[in-house]
Amino acid sequence: MKVGLALGSGAARGWAHIGIIRALEEMGIHIDVVAGCSIGSYVGAAYASGNLEPLAEWAKSLTEWQVIRLMGIGLNKGGFAHGQKVFEMLAENFSAPTFEELQKPLAITTTDMYSGKEVNFKTGEILPAVRASCAIPGLFPPHRLNDRWLVDGAVVNPVPVNLCRALGADVIIAVNLSADFRPDLAERTVQEHEHNQEKTDHFLAKSHAFLREKFGNGSREPAPPSIISVMSNSLEILQARVTRSRLAGDPPDVIIEPQLRDFGIMEFYRAEELIEEGRQSVERLAAQIKYQLMMD
Repeated sequence: MKVGLALGSGAARGWAHIGIIRALEEMGIHIDVVAGCSIGSYVGAAYASGNLEPLAEWAKSLTEWQVIRLMGIGLNKGGFAHGQKVFEMLAENFSAPTFEELQKPLAITTTDMYSGKEVNFKTGEILPAVRASCAIPGLFPPHRLNDRWLVDGAVVNPVPVNLCRALGADVIIAVNLSADFRPDLAERTVQEHEHNQEKTDHFLAKSHAFLREKFGNGSREPAPPSIISVMSNSLEILQARVTRSRLAGDPPDVIIEPQLRDFGIMEFYRAEELIEEGRQSVERLAAQIKYQLMMD
């Protein structure tokens, strides 16, 4: 029986994938194939290369200011950040150069910016595919690959269950990082997302003084959301709805949904907490996972 793991999108919340993978392996589950979207492709590339632990140690060492420097926030064509150093870290320390050199088969999903089609990668160089899959609209610029402008795979396929099937998986474990986003539910959910929006705006304001001047009004009235918050929250709404639709049409055997509503999309410096929540999300489902995988 071949087990597939579909790692969903979610920006900083993706560090929860590390805790999930650790917990699954500690249960004795052998993951045979991996599919990733956005941050899921980043973590998936490190895992399939046998470098999950070095990635975890690096992620836990990050401070807020280190994240700001790594992101390369500024006036970049097509996005507010270029993220060059983030992807250099992956290429130099955590990932094999090509899909063919990985220890486990990996597939990565992206979106064609003009046609809206899902574009997937299973062969060739890994880094360009990860860069394209992580190109959150507005934050990172689109990445040109094979004569196409590609953006975040979350636009069309946030949790790539179908790619696990394409890699031959018999049983699929999917990780949905956007399960907490329910725009149609209680007022508490709205308040929590407003709080996360404020944290995102604060992060950006620390990156560039002009962002504070532009988006803050200096009065007692609440400042309007920044451009990045508008785009990220809109994408989060889209992603949550697309995820529910895709998972309903192509359900995995097990779905893991960490409780991440308290984590902002730019809080990469909270890796230790995110990894722990990932672990706990597996522990809450341990009995179901064992049942689905027919484990004793």
